[in-house]
Amino acid sequence: PWSSYRGAAGSWAIYRQGAVASWENLKEYALMYRNPNMTTSSSGTSRIKTNSVAIDGDAYNFIHRVRILPVIARIQWVFSYSAKSAASGTVTPGILVNPVITMWNPYNVEITMPQASGSSPTVTLSVGKPLPVALKFDINGAPGGAYRPLFGASTNYAGTPSYSDAQTLTYRIMGPLTLKPGETRVFSGDPSGASGSNPPPAAALDLKTGYRAAGGHFFPIVGTEKQPGTVPAGSMVKCDAKFNVAYDDLSKGVGIYLDMSIDGTNRLAYRMTYSEAMAGAVYQDLPGLASASLSNAISTPTPFLSTIFGARTASRTLIPTKGFVQSSPLVNYTAMGGKDRVETTIGKHYFGTNHPANSPFDYSFVEHSSGGDDYLPNVNESSQSGYIVSGFNKAKGLSRCVIAEIPTRPLQSLCELQNWDMRYENPIPPYAFNLIGNSDATPLVSSNVVVETTNASNAQNLQHDDSYCANHIFFDDWFFSSISPDPDSFGANGRDVKTTFADFLSGKKSLGNNAYKPIAADTGLDSGAAGQVYADHVKTSDGWKTIASRLEVEGMFNVNSTSVTAWTALLGHARNQCVPFYQSQGTSWSVGVSGKTDHPISRFAVSGDVQAGESGSSGSFPGASEFTGYRVLDDALIARLAQEVVKQVRQRGPFLSLSEFVNRQLSTGDLAIAGTVQAALNEIAKGGGSNPYAYLQTASLDATSNLKLASEAEYKYPEAANGKSSFGFPGWTRQADVLRPLAPILSARDDTFVIRTHGDARDDNGKIISSATCEAVVQRTRDYVDSKDASDLATPPTSDINKTFGRRFEVVSFRWLLSEEI
Repeated sequence: PWSSYRGAAGSWAIYRQGAVASWENLKEYALMYRNPNMTTSSSGTSRIKTNSVAIDGDAYNFIHRVRILPVIARIQWVFSYSAKSAASGTVTPGILVNPVITMWNPYNVEITMPQASGSSPTVTLSVGKPLPVALKFDINGAPGGAYRPLFGASTNYAGTPSYSDAQTLTYRIMGPLTLKPGETRVFSGDPSGASGSNPPPAAALDLKTGYRAAGGHFFPIVGTEKQPGTVPAGSMVKCDAKFNVAYDDLSKGVGIYLDMSIDGTNRLAYRMTYSEAMAGAVYQDLPGLASASLSNAISTPTPFLSTIFGARTASRTLIPTKGFVQSSPLVNYTAMGGKDRVETTIGKHYFGTNHPANSPFDYSFVEHSSGGDDYLPNVNESSQSGYIVSGFNKAKGLSRCVIAEIPTRPLQSLCELQNWDMRYENPIPPYAFNLIGNSDATPLVSSNVVVETTNASNAQNLQHDDSYCANHIFFDDWFFSSISPDPDSFGANGRDVKTTFADFLSGKKSLGNNAYKPIAADTGLDSGAAGQVYADHVKTSDGWKTIASRLEVEGMFNVNSTSVTAWTALLGHARNQCVPFYQSQGTSWSVGVSGKTDHPISRFAVSGDVQAGESGSSGSFPGASEFTGYRVLDDALIARLAQEVVKQVRQRGPFLSLSEFVNRQLSTGDLAIAGTVQAALNEIAKGGGSNPYAYLQTASLDATSNLKLASEAEYKYPEAANGKSSFGFPGWTRQADVLRPLAPILSARDDTFVIRTHGDARDDNGKIISSATCEAVVQRTRDYVDSKDASDLATPPTSDINKTFGRRFEVVSFRWLLSEEI
């Protein structure tokens, strides 16, 4: 059920995505460094043209392609009182609705959206359903009658005239558009654009970089759009607002209906709805908003309200949730509010789809004071960057944040797959991110299961504990051999796979995972013999099944160890390390390298910023790199982490497989919240002077299961919702970050054993007259006891002896021990 698809052959591609992306999608991700659209310089900086297919196009290509596009971090519609001069002494009163759009490149590579052909825009944004806002105006103390929506097609205001006959709001960015890794760029209405000064809602609105308060669509608030009324120029205006305008798209709901097209092709569909009852409970009415003089508003529009929509992880939100456990910035289409075709087809309900806390998006409605406030858009004047994640302005917000990595080098660890967008277009919560290698429970699935069988048809079930499922599949059956091309200095040239393998066998150069060694039979081969091994065991169509039998691991570590000393040594493996990181330098960017340090932990091959806590290039406020940079632990913290890991091993072990170690327990209590290493990290984060996440916790909002209309959130495991809004950002180390360099050498069993034997010689009276103690080191080999079965057999053995005894053990060393050695 986890990998089944949905929809029909005639459905849009966006409606056919299953619970997770396909194996072909994973392959494309892992091999993205070979993508011809990606260029990587010798300095390590990488660029890629937008990589996507149409959401209404061919389902095969859509499902199996990795999508790399900028995302909409936030749209802030700024509502301002405005007016146009009319007959002598009168004005046409109205409002400007100015979309201030923050585009965000969340990836580690520079993204370029090329110049569109002719006069076509590079990016087109279309709001196809009403915004949730309903307004009522008071001019000179005269009540404005009923609340009215901005434009038509609403269900609960069907009998009320709207302020415009327009059915869609359209915004255009002419381009070209290039965004550096993690960079943001702000666009807003251009009052001097080709579409004219403040065009009516039915016309397209041109957007340019930066924020211009006088931009936006002009909505008359007296009369009609076709026949606007006038009032005396000195009139005063004020407004009341509600946020409950609903539309009908398979199910009635309040929310957003936004499409993003690039060069004329529909690429993203932002969808989120919730019920009128939910809107009423979460979003309170705002009566008596700031007033303004219409005569002044002709030249100086006066902001009085903003409605803010965007990625929950990109903003300080109205409803905080537990960071990347409950939200992903890469999500666009959702079935929140029950508006997904699968739900209507199977006639069943997915848990949590009726509450905005489970959405990857957040809606906020902010009243602006007459003198302005911090919620008005803030823009970096030199770069035209916006501010995201931690705040709306320079004093608190990030202007750049890398949260996802596109491989620019061959992958070497399963934990590097945490950056793959595994859920892709699954429209059902939980919208988690960094799934593989992490193990945090979701509040939408009971603590003792990975799927709720009562909420939807098993044949098309889209709601799982995806981390648990992925770890179960990957960590017990797969690994990265690192037998791969070896590009030079992050460039396209370098050794091919055959040369990499031959150099490995000859001892000329190790693999990317230098703990991997060739078996004795393959060690030291010349190029001809190495080429034959390559042809027989690497190049073959089933080489992926058998290649593990040609490798041995030096220093394999058994995760069942309860030795604090051993865990300290393992966790403290990284000493005298130089860490590469991205840095922004005005309009350019480059890869810098830190000085040597001990115990650095980074989520990426090249970190998104400098060491957490240092002055970097992601924001102006002192703590910016705490969100975006790599983390460095000291010896005391490594020792404490080792102690906490051993406590968890004692409570949870013995682990019969590696995925049992990585995953949480399907039980109750603390063991069900997270996996072994994450639980140890959580203990460190609980407080005290050694807590490395103290700044992030202070700068975060509290996530809790205590919500308005909490029953609609339908949490099956409420404890899993408690945490901080910044949990999971690159500066907040997670389990997969710790395991990234360690996963290739971890095992749930030992293959090497030290055996000691003692014997006494006694006389007839039982007196010991001689003693001897010996020590043997034995290793489990790749060969079966009965050679009838090949050592690289990919199916169960056929020999009865091998079925009983399995692989052959060899004595690799033997010695007699002196008494003082015992």
